[in-house]
Amino acid sequence: MKTHRICIVVLTFLMILTLAVSCAKKDSAQSQSQAQTVAKAPEPVDDLCRNWYEIYVGSFFDTDNDGIGDLAGVTAKLDYIKDMGFNGIWLMPITKGTSYHKYDVEDYYDVDPQFGNLDDMKTLVKEAHARGIDIIIDLVVNHTSSSHPWFKEACEYLVSRGQAGGTYGDYYNFSQTQKQGYQRVPGSAWYYECQFTGTMPDLNLDSQAVRSEVENIIRFWLSDIGIDGFRLDAVTSFYTNSTQKSIEFLSFLNTTAKAIKSDCYIVGEAWLTNNAAVREYYASGIDSFFCFPLAMGTGRIADVLKDIRSTPGKTLGELMTELDQVYDTGILAPFLSNHDTARIASFTGRSQTDKIKMSQGLLSLMSGSLFVYYGEEIGMISTSDGADPYKRIAMKWSDKSVYEGWCYTTPQGISVTKDNYYYPSVETQAEDPASILSYYKASLEARNNNPEIARGELKILDSYYDQSGYVCVMQRTWNGKTVTIAVNLDREWSHDITLDSSLGSLSLNSRLCAGNSTETVTFDAKAGALHLPPYSIAILR
Repeated sequence: MKTHRICIVVLTFLMILTLAVSCAKKDSAQSQSQAQTVAKAPEPVDDLCRNWYEIYVGSFFDTDNDGIGDLAGVTAKLDYIKDMGFNGIWLMPITKGTSYHKYDVEDYYDVDPQFGNLDDMKTLVKEAHARGIDIIIDLVVNHTSSSHPWFKEACEYLVSRGQAGGTYGDYYNFSQTQKQGYQRVPGSAWYYECQFTGTMPDLNLDSQAVRSEVENIIRFWLSDIGIDGFRLDAVTSFYTNSTQKSIEFLSFLNTTAKAIKSDCYIVGEAWLTNNAAVREYYASGIDSFFCFPLAMGTGRIADVLKDIRSTPGKTLGELMTELDQVYDTGILAPFLSNHDTARIASFTGRSQTDKIKMSQGLLSLMSGSLFVYYGEEIGMISTSDGADPYKRIAMKWSDKSVYEGWCYTTPQGISVTKDNYYYPSVETQAEDPASILSYYKASLEARNNNPEIARGELKILDSYYDQSGYVCVMQRTWNGKTVTIAVNLDREWSHDITLDSSLGSLSLNSRLCAGNSTETVTFDAKAGALHLPPYSIAILR
């Protein structure tokens, strides 16, 4: 009886051991399939088509233990940024401002003390350039802070004299009648334009004095500090209800900046949901305008990933063709989210890891200059009422409750809970080949290593729709070299296609697998047989 019990125990142990080994093999296969493969190549091409990383400095990394991120913190993370595959950084406003977001500028020529000082900025620029990373900053010239010395002096003159005048009298738009978007100047019968809020009075961009000030500001940052360009805030609001006048002012900005630094990069925020409307602003000569029609949960990339589609491959091909035809000048600036919008994990569904990854995968295939908002590479969440401060919380570097660099002073003192961080930290995800962070890194590396993607002439190979309606095959050609890209947009099933020999002798350069399958992309060059697991991308050369 005792021997019988021992045999049962041994048998049970062996069964558990076998099951454990089987599960371990399955987990290993899963990790192996999601460990992206990217062929190594030289440093990214040094031009205006870059991978840009948007940072709200106050929530990024803190070096002086006050709980607020600073410029020195960005410098401390330059190696991380470069290792991820970014070669450009866009800093949200760093100039002195009244509010936490600094879009209400009090001094265009100084860094806000919360973030550091001008020496910190110069150090950041120097260290970034040493790593091949460009720096652009927000240039906010639609309005200033109501605490700006220009506005305060203009109002003091108006109140004391009963009319606009003095040095700064024409810097703002004053009126004796109240109009839409105007507020009363306290202590007077006059009103001033403030289309956003009363604390941000609109500048009079027709004023030659204002334009001279803007030229000086541009010269200071490009020449004295050495940055590489600007992100222009709210360009559709430069002139209320006048697109053409806004375009004219943009042309002035572009001409002025390029005369100071010919290779500077300028990207504008034209928040419009129609590609043709965004395209209209390119007449100004500005390098790029953010492609809002692609972004957010209502955008075209999210639309391509809708599960109800039966021919998503064709949908993607039509989208790529439309972008190529509409944006026939300048540099496309695709993005998925930014400081004003819901984060990706919030609009795909926070538990939908495969959709979060595939959204980035599609973004990485777009031409031009790609933009990624900090924290998207770890699946951060936008929570609560959707107000802007909730979209600008601290980057999660570690899963520890307290750690070096933690920005515990959140925008406007909002309460941050675990719901803001559905996925693990940078530290944890960096060790996981199947993580969102690992996928982001691989997609950016693939983009850098295949420069034709961002710069090349597009050709959609629509004959492959006959093999699978879920697969889109395209080519990009640049500098005499062609890259072939195949995308499986089926979330559940693998698809096999046969690539024609007319495409030349191809080899698999990079594979990106966003789906939950244990399979991986395979390619039999002799037979032209390409196997694409769910939500996968193959890049062949």
